[in-house]
Amino acid sequence: MKLTWISEYKAQPGQLIEWRLHPTTIAAATELIQDPRPPSYMQEIHVRAAALQREIGVEAPTWLGTAFDIPGALDLDALESALLQWIARHETLRSGLRLAGDDLERFTLSPEAVSLDRTLVDDFFQGADVLRYLEDRFDDATNPLTWPAYLFATVGRDDGFTVYLAFDHSNVDGYSIVHIPHEFHELYEAAVKGRPAELTEVGSYVDFSSVEREAADSVDASHDSVLRWRDFVDTCGGGLPGFPLDLGVAPGELPQQVGVCEWLLDLADTKAFAAICKAAGGNFLAGVLAVASLVAYERGDQPVYRTVIPFHTRSEEQWATSLGWYVGLAPIEIATAQARDFHHLVAMAHEAVRAAKAVAQVPFGKVCTLLGTVVRPMSIISYMDGRMIPGARQWRGWNAHGFGKVSYGAEAFMWVNRTVDALYVTCRYPGTDLGHKNVSGFIEQSRDLLTTVSRSGGYSFAGESDLRVAA
Repeated sequence: MKLTWISEYKAQPGQLIEWRLHPTTIAAATELIQDPRPPSYMQEIHVRAAALQREIGVEAPTWLGTAFDIPGALDLDALESALLQWIARHETLRSGLRLAGDDLERFTLSPEAVSLDRTLVDDFFQGADVLRYLEDRFDDATNPLTWPAYLFATVGRDDGFTVYLAFDHSNVDGYSIVHIPHEFHELYEAAVKGRPAELTEVGSYVDFSSVEREAADSVDASHDSVLRWRDFVDTCGGGLPGFPLDLGVAPGELPQQVGVCEWLLDLADTKAFAAICKAAGGNFLAGVLAVASLVAYERGDQPVYRTVIPFHTRSEEQWATSLGWYVGLAPIEIATAQARDFHHLVAMAHEAVRAAKAVAQVPFGKVCTLLGTVVRPMSIISYMDGRMIPGARQWRGWNAHGFGKVSYGAEAFMWVNRTVDALYVTCRYPGTDLGHKNVSGFIEQSRDLLTTVSRSGGYSFAGESDLRVAA
């Protein structure tokens, strides 16, 4: 299952139906009294940022989505039942946030209060037309300042149908997205056959938000995580590190971004690289960071690699497959030029990751409050291993893909993902001439390094800015 952009999806034409919360459900939500459970830190940062952007006339959609096929003629009643059960399972889909002056209030509907409205849109005869229509609709329907900030659609054919689901980022993260195809297949099949769905219970992201806030209440400016962030920000000159190479963006600019998704390693080389990382005393993430630091050293002349990486915060079993934005951030610093060879560099990166995990448990929003400033992440590199996700081996047959919205921004974000088939990278970056040149070059050299390490056993340093294949 690749996490790409909706324009890259191999869509089939058919009859398109939109599925949305019924107007009576939306009306009922406006009359609800405040739910005392707070927003998560990530939600609060996200919604307030969207409000500030609206004030200056900027609309930058931030939705995540997925699409997958289900065989057989579409059973409308079973599909509606599956959607209602799914919304009942994940409380975040029944809960919204609204600005009331300077306050951000939550409201939450009970499962019984939710009903759906389905609208027949049209018959589409070209897959590209389906994607163009849906991207525009998802842009409009997933604004975090309105509720619900999500939209569902089906495209039916005689022999099957495709399910499309899109949500504002405040409801989901990438890990949520990759769990949806299996869960939805099971809910729909159970509804068709009239049996209970065979799924484990999940916790509520709304409850998690309260747990997160309560834990963060005990954190003050003397906490180790806050001190680590303070040192990191000071080292970076009062902000956070940008992409290691020039992206051609002037201060204050907010350019249109572009996206790229490319394979890095095939299955055999991916397995070989994993074994090398393990032998070096690290893991796959450490190896990915080691490679990124080498490219920054070689192409960007950066002897110390600094970036920000996300860690999931699904600390209890109940959150494992729950929809939500379960992400913490942490700073990474690797003294690349001090490494003796690739194995040593992996060990250094692994130690940096180990230290960063603890830092990520304190929400970044809380850290910013204690630092007395808003520090926005500038360059992020993420790694996710999807091999053990339920349904992972069926993704190809289901034509399952995940989507992110390419919008505006001065930053570059990289997501390195391992699947049952191989390793690939998805990147979103400013669509400038330098952005194209340097991001493409960064990915190309990363691929070359990964391939050489996996096939030769590693790299050794022969001198400053001069790497050679280890003998």
